[in-house]
Amino acid sequence: MEDTLNILLDVLNAAAKKDYRGYSKFDALNSPFLNALSFNNKWLRFIYTQIIKESPFNLRPLFGVKPSRNPKGIALFARAYLFLYQQTNDSAFLEKAEALIQWLLSHPSPGQPHLCWGYNFIWQSTLFLQDRFEPNAVVTVFVGEALIHAYRTTQNEKYLNAARSVGKFIVHDLPVLYDSQDERAIAYVLRKVGAVVLNNQVLTAALLVKIWKHTREAELLDIARRQLNYTVNRRTDYNAWYYTDPPGKSLIRHDNYHTGGILDGIIEYFEETGDNRYIQSYWNGLEYYRQNLFEANGAPKWMNDKKHPFDIHGSAQGIITFTKAARHNSSLLPQAASIAKWAIKNLYRQKDHDFAYRQGRWVKWNYSLMRWCNAWMARALSELCLAE
Repeated sequence: MEDTLNILLDVLNAAAKKDYRGYSKFDALNSPFLNALSFNNKWLRFIYTQIIKESPFNLRPLFGVKPSRNPKGIALFARAYLFLYQQTNDSAFLEKAEALIQWLLSHPSPGQPHLCWGYNFIWQSTLFLQDRFEPNAVVTVFVGEALIHAYRTTQNEKYLNAARSVGKFIVHDLPVLYDSQDERAIAYVLRKVGAVVLNNQVLTAALLVKIWKHTREAELLDIARRQLNYTVNRRTDYNAWYYTDPPGKSLIRHDNYHTGGILDGIIEYFEETGDNRYIQSYWNGLEYYRQNLFEANGAPKWMNDKKHPFDIHGSAQGIITFTKAARHNSSLLPQAASIAKWAIKNLYRQKDHDFAYRQGRWVKWNYSLMRWCNAWMARALSELCLAE
């Protein structure tokens, strides 16, 4: 644990020296050249984004992409500091966390009725186009999680009030794609799209129940349950989840980190409410995750039917997911430690105090992305250290 803690501190110090600015996985269109050469065409934007994302060499500097702060990454770093404060009671960690959260509160997506955030790049997916800092559910949820974590650590009401505003964004601002007495599904972005992103329903639901825990607003609990119902009810008969509903709307099938995120949201719902209606689905899904999305040595598989590349985000997600599971079954903590050990051995760059992007069968993506690699691993290792 001491070695892990030292690596965590080195990663945080290296990120701080860069002001937490770096490159992001999908930031190709932050290049003024590639953005102009896309000619406002969806498929050209998508192709440029994929080429830069999949290149084993970091082409971003060549195309004029500049390092910048990613709000999701800032939220992840803030939570890492909060976990360290809980472990050490060192006020310096709390001060760093609060400084990052204050930056987030000072830089929400502009022009919105409630607090929300988006990525620091133009993002073209097959489902939608998002402008820089245009709000979406996932970035907003990660900031909301940092706000709740800060409130529970400090009891400062400003963090809870901000989290309540985030809850209103989820409940009232995001378009509703499906609504019934028992199920509800919301869009990822501020427009209706042709597919439901399944992990999005669970992530937002988990945050809503955390807000409900402090405000007791019945609407939040009802919506959270219906959104969880939507995703849990769409698990396969072998206890896995596709990325989208319907499944054919995305090339992603049963992948590592989205599966882990669904499992985390389900167990957090149980922890916040004591309602065990989803608990068997959770344990069945966790066993599928363990058996099908990790190698025996802790390496994170890309998808259930595709081993490579071993992506650092999968490592971070696995550490988090099995650390959370270990709160209810302590025999699972060694699984989290094994995943961390593999990531440190294979993807930690000691000279730079950061983590490399991914390891393929024949080639290594030997460069680092601030949010995708270092913010996620800092968040993961900090929770693991606290658990150990």
